[in-house]
Amino acid sequence: MERREQLVLTFHSPEVPKVKGNRKYQRPTLPTNKHPSASMPPQRRQQHVDQTHTYIRMFCGSLCGFSLLMLICMSPLNWVQFLVIKNGLELYAGLWTLCNHELCWSHTPKPPYYLQYSRAFFLISVLTILIGLSWLFSSCFSRTGSMTTNLDLTVSMLSFISAACLLTCLNLFMAQVHWHTRDVMESDFLWTYHFNWWSDFLYMFAGIISFLNYITSRSPPPDQNVTVIPTERSRLGVGPVTAVSLAEDERSRSEMESPNEEVKTLPNAEL
Repeated sequence: MERREQLVLTFHSPEVPKVKGNRKYQRPTLPTNKHPSASMPPQRRQQHVDQTHTYIRMFCGSLCGFSLLMLICMSPLNWVQFLVIKNGLELYAGLWTLCNHELCWSHTPKPPYYLQYSRAFFLISVLTILIGLSWLFSSCFSRTGSMTTNLDLTVSMLSFISAACLLTCLNLFMAQVHWHTRDVMESDFLWTYHFNWWSDFLYMFAGIISFLNYITSRSPPPDQNVTVIPTERSRLGVGPVTAVSLAEDERSRSEMESPNEEVKTLPNAEL
């Protein structure tokens, strides 16, 4: 009979960091940061962070300035169109513009004074956002750290206050229109009135971004000199971890290797 060739099965066992005689040993591995900015010096990284915060402030200031410009351009225009039910006459009116027809509201204030309150809140909104923009422009020429630190929070609060005042102004103007028309006329708000709602949305958006910029600027930068102390855990995650020093590690390794050497020398001595 032919001899069957013996099949030799080899198993690949990769080398793992371990200590003989200690099955629960696991060599701690420090986390490595492979991001390109990890090799950047801390001063350079902090400079990039400060520059990013400055760009965000400029973006918020641009939003507020654009909204303010849009409000100023839309304020002298007509906001609403009236249609007289009897004869189909079309009349126009706005926050600061009045029509000369007898059915429109006149220059004389009448209760419930919705129009006057709406104008007051409009002026407060414009003045508040002007103060916020002046803070932003003054920060570009000043080098004080305290002013820059509280700048984002101040601009955020002023943007929210201006947005709230503008929202109140638009609602009061809507109440004035509904109260004045009643059953005599029909009202239709023009595109200039809806543009003011977009300005209010931009104020809110700028306030949210500025507040997030304030939160991120207050977070401490990561310290590169802080050493990370690794924690040892068992391989299976169950049971206590034995602390093995270097001396005990070498001693246990030498004790485990010495019996193997004696076994190898005994056959040689018998021969």
